[in-house]
Amino acid sequence: MNARTWRGFLWGMVATVAMTMTHMIIWAIAGRLTVEALTTKAMPSMIITRLLGPLPTGTHLLLAVAIHLGYGGFWGAILFRLTPRVTVWKGLGLAAFLYLGAHIFLSPLLGHGGIMASGEPHRAFLLLFSVATHVTYGATLGWLGSLGDRKSPALAKNPPAH
Repeated sequence: MNARTWRGFLWGMVATVAMTMTHMIIWAIAGRLTVEALTTKAMPSMIITRLLGPLPTGTHLLLAVAIHLGYGGFWGAILFRLTPRVTVWKGLGLAAFLYLGAHIFLSPLLGHGGIMASGEPHRAFLLLFSVATHVTYGATLGWLGSLGDRKSPALAKNPPAH
């Protein structure tokens, strides 16, 4: 992997931290932030439970954080690898892609309705909450990527080839 791809992976992990902080702030405001919620309601935690069954809380949270950071880093690396210049708009486009993928494919696989869920108020909250966290991820990733691309004299002289 080249340095740009590694930078995308790193910025993807940083954007995932921003996303997670947004997630926790929204849950705290809504009165839903508990260890139990983090180990049962967050998507990485649901994946762990589905794959490995019940685990001790500390192990569960550690694996969930590792999966979430790795996933965010992976998509950051993909964005940096596929685009010669990262922008906030490209980050938001990636976030929309990930949001739709999560709600059309992953949520139903985990036993949740995702986008196709009923119009119950708590479902609407979950969808809006998910939009906010994905927008945070995409905007952060795009912003961080655009800073690096603007400041890199090497990139200005030799843009990456496709």
